Amino acid sequence: MGLLDNLIGTVTGGAGKNQNVIGGIVELLNSPQVGGLQGLTGKFKQAGLTDVVDSWIGTGKNKSITASLITKVLGSEVVAKYAGKLGISPAAAATQLAKYLPMVIDKLSPDGKLPSLDKLGDLTGLLGKFLK
Repeated sequence: MGLLDNLIGTVTGGAGKNQNVIGGIVELLNSPQVGGLQGLTGKFKQAGLTDVVDSWIGTGKNKSITASLITKVLGSEVVAKYAGKLGISPAAAATQLAKYLPMVIDKLSPDGKLPSLDKLGDLTGLLGKFLK
């Protein structure tokens, strides 16, 4: 089992069909449109969802988010690009992002704070964060 498989198993509990979802989220985080974890969390805060995104970063229970809010915050173009990579509809992509994005951010911030930009660096660094 490779590094990406380990990462996906950590977040999805080993659910094989969701492997592309997590890989797609990692790609999404690294995209210029999102701007990494800091850019992503900034988008949620600008949309008035500070309490939601802070719950994902913090050590308590993650607050849920709807697919429509995901599309509103990220933009339909970003969601459509993510959907295209997975070969699913934008609506299905937004639903998957609403389910898994809180878990991904939670796993990347186990101490209740976002890692610094220099610690994320590239995809390998991001994957390493999941495995800790």
